[in-house]
Amino acid sequence: MTIKTATLERAGFSRQAIEELSAQNNEPEWMRARRLEAWHLFEDTPNPAANDELWRRTSLANLDLDSPIAFGGNARPDATSALPEKFQQIVNDQNAGGVLVQYNSTGAHARLASDLKKRGVIFCDLATAIREHSDLVQQYLMTKAVTYSENRYKSDKPRTAASGKHEGGGYGETIGDLKFAALHGAFLSGGTFLYVPRNVVIEMPLQSLTFFDAPNLAIFAHTLIVLEEGAAVKVIENYASQEDTAQRLANGAVELILKPGANLQYFHLQDYAANVWNFTTQTALMEKDTNLTWLVGTLGSGTTKAFLDCKLQGTGANAALLGFFFGDGKQHFDQHTFQHHIAGHTTSDLLYKGTLRDNAYSAFRGLIRVNPNAQRSDAYQANRNLLLSAHAHADSIPELEIEANDVRCTHGATVGPIDPEQMFYLMARGIEKREAERLIVEGFFDPLMQKIPLEAIREELAQVIQKKIGI
Repeated sequence: MTIKTATLERAGFSRQAIEELSAQNNEPEWMRARRLEAWHLFEDTPNPAANDELWRRTSLANLDLDSPIAFGGNARPDATSALPEKFQQIVNDQNAGGVLVQYNSTGAHARLASDLKKRGVIFCDLATAIREHSDLVQQYLMTKAVTYSENRYKSDKPRTAASGKHEGGGYGETIGDLKFAALHGAFLSGGTFLYVPRNVVIEMPLQSLTFFDAPNLAIFAHTLIVLEEGAAVKVIENYASQEDTAQRLANGAVELILKPGANLQYFHLQDYAANVWNFTTQTALMEKDTNLTWLVGTLGSGTTKAFLDCKLQGTGANAALLGFFFGDGKQHFDQHTFQHHIAGHTTSDLLYKGTLRDNAYSAFRGLIRVNPNAQRSDAYQANRNLLLSAHAHADSIPELEIEANDVRCTHGATVGPIDPEQMFYLMARGIEKREAERLIVEGFFDPLMQKIPLEAIREELAQVIQKKIGI
């Protein structure tokens, strides 16, 4: 199952490849300049050091950055009929207000309800948006949410670990997400652009799918969502790839920009094959009285390194940050979350729950930072890990940086196996071991599931549990 695309031009990453990509997409000069700026930063930023606090749990020794092909030509792929059946269902979903499909590096399908077009909604692949809505994209693309202007993870402020022990400020000489975010900025291609005008409320969810199967291809899908004042929408994004033995690279970014009073439900479901190295930087920027429900589902890839940041910079901003992950085999998930309370009277509630079996590994590092002027902030963070194997392992490190004195901030983390008494109770009543395991895992995830407002997402994650357990 392969869709034929234009010839993939070159292996490796270089300035020449950037020039070819920009010319091929017929991009405006500002976009070319922005790519080159990112490339220079990538070249100037060192690789993560062995003692880099935010990288030391993820080895890059086997990552090949010389062989990947940076982009996949400009011909639109043939119809979406070659997609796996699961994703063809997304394309044909009549309950969606719009559907986008990216196949390899290229947009393959786009549909948006006519009434939404009439109301000024823009929903298209990013390459099209750069050409047809240049001024709008230029204003927001990697200028406000995911940016190169600062290393947000370097700080000299006091930090408290989950143990309550006072630690030094910041993370020392960490490169944070700069190295891979810069590489992404240089080669971003495809992806999703959504613009919702003021006071436009979209009831039906919008669906976006990124799928790749071209040999040695690196994809740099970028999502940019801009909601004007009072706008509301639900967005579901799925990321997947074909299974084979060749190493593949996915280096993505997500920018969620909410103007005052906007309401966004965003669901990011990643299910890449085990041969994929997945790097992602995702940032939400929340202004006054905004509401965000943000679910990150980490299901696939061999290795995932994720930076997930929420900036609450307007009073009354309220964020529910949800994470679902299930690792098996030798999967390696390393996730860093950042709840940044910049303005006062803001609320963030983070719940990340994951299950690991076989030799899977998870590292979670969650930081709550409250700025001096962010009085009356309310931040909660919890990471729960359930181990289904003696060889699975999880590290959980919640942290606080509090510079205001009238706040409520709490955090917690747990790592442990299935309670043997629960297993005994179920099996004593004639329930087979694997089915008993499924029931316990479903019960473990239930508090998270109850926070997910879309039934379709809950059903999809329930299917993931069954698949991972082997039922």
